[in-house]
Amino acid sequence: MQINEVIRKYRKENNLTQEEMANRLDVSAPAVNKWESGSTMPDITLLSPIARLLHISLDELLSFKDNLTDLEVTNIVKDIDRRFESQEFDAVFLQD
Repeated sequence: MQINEVIRKYRKENNLTQEEMANRLDVSAPAVNKWESGSTMPDITLLSPIARLLHISLDELLSFKDNLTDLEVTNIVKDIDRRFESQEFDAVFLQD
């Protein structure tokens, strides 16, 4: 999940409106709306307060996990294979 999806999911699970979340974080309600729509990202200094407010870890907020699922590995391999079909070796590994 992307951070915008995580914020939306856990805000709703904690029965918070966007305005309530904004007030507790000392930001505007439109800022929370923009985070949830994915048009902007929260400032890095707000990540810990957001996680605490939503009762989740920073790892959960950032969707960090130690291991990839089989499906994720398969998708990565397919993506690399697709890139090799249309690009040179250096171009595949030097992309952003």
